[in-house]
Amino acid sequence: MTAAPASPLAARNFLFDFDGTLADSAPLHADAFRAALAVEAPAALAGFDYEPLKGLNTREAFERLGVAGAERLSRCVARKRAAYRDAVRAGGLRAFRGAHELLATLRRAGARSYLVTSGSSASIALALERLDLACAFAGIVASDDAARGKPAPDPYLECMRRHALDAAGSVAVEDAPSGVESARAAGLRVIGVHNPIVAPLADRYFPTLDTLAAAIADERARPALAPGPRYA
Repeated sequence: MTAAPASPLAARNFLFDFDGTLADSAPLHADAFRAALAVEAPAALAGFDYEPLKGLNTREAFERLGVAGAERLSRCVARKRAAYRDAVRAGGLRAFRGAHELLATLRRAGARSYLVTSGSSASIALALERLDLACAFAGIVASDDAARGKPAPDPYLECMRRHALDAAGSVAVEDAPSGVESARAAGLRVIGVHNPIVAPLADRYFPTLDTLAAAIADERARPALAPGPRYA
């Protein structure tokens, strides 16, 4: 088994979550859920809170909201995704400050970046194109690609299987507890960002992508320690 780098910042492979980690998409997703619920399950609107749904795929999120029945669930998922994509096309999606520089820092350091997201393939493709991130990743695993979504380990395990990655040389970057749980269950170390709730759950935590990029650059710039003298 390959030994893990001393610091998660020195990992060879960075497996990024998307929503809430690289993209400031929570307001768009929350509004899209409300739009779908208003039509399909208005009773669920009264206590709606997007925070506990972060990191879940869309169908599981609606199930958590109490939406039942295969047909109604399918309609809710379709309405929500359509509303979100309309908002992205209208220019409502923004990358977090430092996202592009962080990915560039990793490229310069010789590390590879992957995307492991609870978003659908079509939504992610549109979002990446709008944010000029379509070519930033060596591989993408979306909700369509795994049998179970986060917090199950399936998305991260699928990314590692598909791209022959070892957990020891890889690290996940997450903002939601469900994502951290998924990565941990897949045997990965975790860097938390943006959400103080995940700070005690992660190996390292950074409040912004700027500070994470700076820490990675500093870690990679450190000279390797020369081996010490041997004594009989």
